[in-house]
Formats: sequence, structure tokens, C-alpha cells
Amino acid sequence: MRDKRNRQRRNSPHRVNVIRCQNDAPLGRLVNITVDGLMYLGDQPEQIGAVLDLRLPLPTMANGKSCIEVRGKVIWCRADENPRYHRIGMEFEQLGAEEGYIIETVLQRLHLVG
Repeated sequence: MRDKRNRQRRNSPHRVNVIRCQNDAPLGRLVNITVDGLMYLGDQPEQIGAVLDLRLPLPTMANGKSCIEVRGKVIWCRADENPRYHRIGMEFEQLGAEEGYIIETVLQRLHLVG
């Protein structure tokens, strides 16, 4: 698969759960994130093209917030090396300016951007 990312991603050592807004169900653990999208490790596959509203608790407060809500479209899904899990790649749709600022701020504070 060809990498189409505009920004480099670094894996986070922090445990951040990805939560579905509709029912507060945890989908998995955030692996990496940029203002363009994210990848998470979940125990269920997602349909390519599915649009999900997600809540991301932040490992550090930014702009007075401890979590953000984003809408993402699943652009790929594949089995992880551990067959119990799936890696899901999403790109953000209509990411708000504040959410983008918060993501960038958190990444800088945690030294996850170069």
C-alpha cells in the first residue's frame, strides 16, 4: 500500500482510547494521530468508507479541554500481527480549527512531532 500521508506520524507511548460517540463504546487504542487522521488498534474490523464520530480523551489538557470529538472516515482496515486485533486507518472529515489546534498542541507537548 502506498503511503499518501502529508505529515509524519509517531507512535504514542500514552494509552489513549478511541471511543464511539454514539454509544460511548471503546473501539480500541490510538496508535498514532496527526491533523489529517489517525490509526487505532481495535478488536473488531471496520468497513472501509464507514464514517465514525469519535471521542479522544487527551493525555494532557490543551486549550482547556481534556478530550476532543472528531469525525473520521475509514480508509483502510487490516489484521494486526496479533490475529485478535485489527489496525484501522482513518482520515478526518471536517476537522474543526480548535480540534486541529488541540491535536497539534498535544503532539508538541508530548514531543511526538519532529
